[in-house]
Order: sequence, then structure tokens, then C-alpha cells
Amino acid sequence: MNPETEKTLAFFGRMTANLTHEFKNILAIIQESAGLMEDIMAISPLAKDKYQERFNNSMNTIKNQLQRGMELATRFNRFAHTPDHSRAELELAETMVHFCTLTERFARLKHISLQAGNQQGQEIKITTNPLLLYMVLFYSLDACLSVLPAQCEIRLIPVQKDENVAVEIACSGKQAPSAEDFFTSLRQSSIWADLENAAEQLNAELKCNTDDLRFYLILK
Repeated sequence: MNPETEKTLAFFGRMTANLTHEFKNILAIIQESAGLMEDIMAISPLAKDKYQERFNNSMNTIKNQLQRGMELATRFNRFAHTPDHSRAELELAETMVHFCTLTERFARLKHISLQAGNQQGQEIKITTNPLLLYMVLFYSLDACLSVLPAQCEIRLIPVQKDENVAVEIACSGKQAPSAEDFFTSLRQSSIWADLENAAEQLNAELKCNTDDLRFYLILK
């Protein structure tokens, strides 16, 4: 098995494990809420009236978690089809939302906020390799998470950079390192090497803005 195939399988493995953990969390919350409702109903035939508010709260929790589970399942199904086409037209803002929804748990476990932005408020479309793009975004996120402390924020923003389309990866936070320390740590990490390799396969360029905690994935 060549190194590129191994990296792709490892990427899919981490994404799959991440999402199955999320599904388990959703099911656990539903089970807990359903159990609470059963306990309330078992107290007495009049329990439902006495504990109506708690009953309603449990029902709302179940509905919200079911909706979240359906959204994750739909997005994961879409992600699973990324290898179907070597090139496809993507709308970048929607792609950033999709990616952040799928990977939010990685950031949450480190108490870091992950958000998709749309700085220009307009559609930016590009024809590219969907799987490689997601891998590059994943390595970008992974690299940032490896050096940022808790309570920071990461935003993925589609932009026009000179004559090219780009994704801006912008990090911020009161406890965030200086730009010099941030980029030094990024470049020393093994994840950055994976990111550079994936970007090269995508025919994309990484450009750092050393004045602050931003770097760009320039898509050609």
C-alpha cells in the first residue's frame, strides 16, 4: 500500500470514528431523556400533570437530538461520496459549513470553537478534487488544534485572494500564542508536513500571514 493510500485511509478512519462517537452521544442523551420520562410516568398516574414541564423538556431534548442525528447522518453520507468524483464543482461557503459540522467534535474536545465564515457574503465556486480538499482542510484544522490552547477560535472563511480562490484559516483567542510562536510550532509539527503534501497533491498553495494567526489555502 502506497503512503498516499495509507494517509487517505487514516483520514477516513479518523472521520468515521469521530462521527460514530457523536452518534453514540446522541443515542445516550435520547436514552437518558426517555428513561427520565419513564420514571416520571411510573411515580403515579397523576405524575404527568405534576411534572409536565420536565416531561416537555425531555421530549424537546429527544426531538432536538433526533434532528441533530439526522443532519449528521446526511452530512456523513455526503462525505462518504467524496471519492466518487476526482473533480466536482463546490460552493466554498457551504463546503466550509459542511466540513465544520463534521469535525466540530475534534475542536470541542480541546475546548476550542470551530466556525465557518462567509466574509464576502457571495457565492464562491471552484472545481476541484473534493476528497483532497477535505483532507487539506482536516490537516489544517489538526495542525491548529495541536498548537492552540483552550478557549481559542478557528474560523474557515472562503475569500478571493488576488486572482485566486482561497480558504482563510484564521485563529484567535486571549491565550493564543504570538504569530511567531504559532507558525514556528506549526512548521515543526509532523501534521504540517502532511498538510503540505496534501496541498501539493491538490495543486494548492499554502501562504502564511506572519503578522497574525492566519494562513491561506490558495486553490488553483
